[in-house]
Amino acid sequence: MVHKILQRGKGFSVLAGDTEYQTEFVIFAAPTFLAPYLMEGMAPLYDFEYSPWLTANLTLEHFPESYGTDPTWDNVFMESPTLGYVDATHQSLRSHVDRTVWTFYWALADGLPSENRQLLLNQDWNYWKDAILHDLERVHPDIRKCVSRIDIMRLGHAMARPKVGAIFSAERRNLAKMHGRILFANSDLSGFSIFEEAQYRGVHAADRVLSQVAGTEARTH
Repeated sequence: MVHKILQRGKGFSVLAGDTEYQTEFVIFAAPTFLAPYLMEGMAPLYDFEYSPWLTANLTLEHFPESYGTDPTWDNVFMESPTLGYVDATHQSLRSHVDRTVWTFYWALADGLPSENRQLLLNQDWNYWKDAILHDLERVHPDIRKCVSRIDIMRLGHAMARPKVGAIFSAERRNLAKMHGRILFANSDLSGFSIFEEAQYRGVHAADRVLSQVAGTEARTH
């Protein structure tokens, strides 16, 4: 894991564990808020805002009676603060499935992210277990009889979210310009975290580096 990036002349020293790598370019694809903690001399960032998430894997010994005969992959409840759950075994080729796993998603988007991160830290497994099951009970009243295990993961900085004025942020626009020898490539440069934006940012940064390397080689020869 990279723990420090230092500028060395026109290049960089990238420190990962006990190893030091000498590089001409750095593509920083980690969440952008981490950059000031890793890069020497980089000023703090203020225009990036991230919603904390809670995810959980629920092991079900059998399906709820209300589940029906046609299992669905993605299940979202109306008027719920959560994003519902997906059936993690939906790609199984078995003709009959009794025991399964549901992956439950809860983006803590209401209120200030800092307060929601503190909520994640303060509340224990029992609190979140009951909150998850309470939400599921509205659709599956017998869910507690079905679940044998719940594994919970708290994600403090999970996804960038667009706040008011984010699209006009000079800070975000400057980091997204792809100039210089360190290029930022996280999806949060687009203001929100989706796969398509991560793909675009990564490919764009790689193409930019390749074009600069090719230009350097052409001038050398």
